[in-house]
Amino acid sequence: MNKSSKSYNNLSSQKRQYIQLLVYEHFRLDMCVYGAQGQKKVTDVFWREGCKIPEIMCSEIAELINKGIFEAKHESKVSTIFEATINIYNAPSGSGNDTLKKFLSNFKNEMYTETGKNVGTLHVHFYSKMRAKDALTFIQE
Repeated sequence: MNKSSKSYNNLSSQKRQYIQLLVYEHFRLDMCVYGAQGQKKVTDVFWREGCKIPEIMCSEIAELINKGIFEAKHESKVSTIFEATINIYNAPSGSGNDTLKKFLSNFKNEMYTETGKNVGTLHVHFYSKMRAKDALTFIQE
């Protein structure tokens, strides 16, 4: 929040992937990982112009949960966040989230993409049903 960088040491690969998702996809910050294979890795997160600072920080949510003011819902699913999803089951080899984001760049602030469990499977989640319909029309054209 103060336009500086933050370094993280000894993160597992899963934590590094999670931070990368938060940093780039949600906050629009930059991230770089240093250290060759077998060496300690350092992950730096950098401020970038145009980043999106969340209205409430994760630490504040954790504090509210501890106080009993906010409830942690383990049963919540993606469908509680998004209004519509387009599932793509036959994406060409080599296509991934980046390709999909470039193709649907007109909808970049209205969607969230993820790779499915099977090869060639991609999911595009939309915050609005109307924008999902617009995107589907665009894909079909």
